[in-house]
Amino acid sequence: MLTLLAVTSLALFAATIIGLIYFYNRVNDYSSGGNVQINSYKHVYAFIADDTDDALSNSLYRDLVEYGKANDCFVERIGSGLTSNYSKSDLFNIAIYSKVDGIIVQGDGTKETDALIEKADQAGIPVVTVLTDNNKSVRKSFIGMNDFSVGTDYGTQILNAARDSKKQSGDTVSVLVLMNSQYSNQNTILTAIQEKVATANPVGPQIKLTTETITSNTAFSIQENVKDLLDGFTVLPDVIVCLSDINTRSVYQSIVESNRVGSTKILGYYDSDTVTKAIERGSVYATFTVATEQMAKFCVDALNEYKEMGNVSAYFSTDYELITIDILAAKQQGAKGKNEET
Repeated sequence: MLTLLAVTSLALFAATIIGLIYFYNRVNDYSSGGNVQINSYKHVYAFIADDTDDALSNSLYRDLVEYGKANDCFVERIGSGLTSNYSKSDLFNIAIYSKVDGIIVQGDGTKETDALIEKADQAGIPVVTVLTDNNKSVRKSFIGMNDFSVGTDYGTQILNAARDSKKQSGDTVSVLVLMNSQYSNQNTILTAIQEKVATANPVGPQIKLTTETITSNTAFSIQENVKDLLDGFTVLPDVIVCLSDINTRSVYQSIVESNRVGSTKILGYYDSDTVTKAIERGSVYATFTVATEQMAKFCVDALNEYKEMGNVSAYFSTDYELITIDILAAKQQGAKGKNEET
């Protein structure tokens, strides 16, 4: 028995040493990547996003950096510029080890992220969630859109697309809603879509709503899964609703590559350059843009307020805007008119 206890103790001790070496090496990798803490600012905040290839996250980060610098804060995107991909747990550990003043994290509603937020909070580092919330965690504030309102507006656009399909009373308009497993807020959006669609004119085309959930976490695997899903349709749904930027770009790319542009109306999420150009060509029916500048302002202000006052509002609602080909043309015409005046 004593021998067994001694062997077990040695094994646990060795595992602890190996774990510490592993974590130390990861922190060194982070430092060698040029991502060192900037001490010339009043506060240093860490931004942790789910996907470095996500256009929305990249836009939000640029606005965080710009607004942060204007308010004596340095916002560092943890994990950027490194040769390896790190898990959210690794990124939290790096931020905590670096003793940042606050963390801005793209939430996902999972218990795992709740635990990471708790770990940072116990280390004295306040955390705010953005885009998607972890409302059961000890995060200090959530900054994001009103998901039910967004879902209601999606539902309105589905009804508009159904009318534009020119199908007759009694015909069926098939609608596919693509969701992502890591974004819990999409359930609220879906509920609002279902309620809005239920108000459709009973004498018009009947809307058949179905959902598919993409479970992959990386941009590449999501693109592959979306392609496989759409390739399985002999006839594409009349409308495809995408509730994330990566889904929108993946659906559009898959349809272009399979030469089926015009076979379905795409309702997208976020106005990346790819999606904007697709709207101009008529390949995407509409999309919703996120006010990332406002979102960045609220994130930095929330952390600053908590650092200075010890408390902050639990929720900041940000704006969003519908973009269609008509709205886009009107904006471009307005910008042209201003340039001519100048």
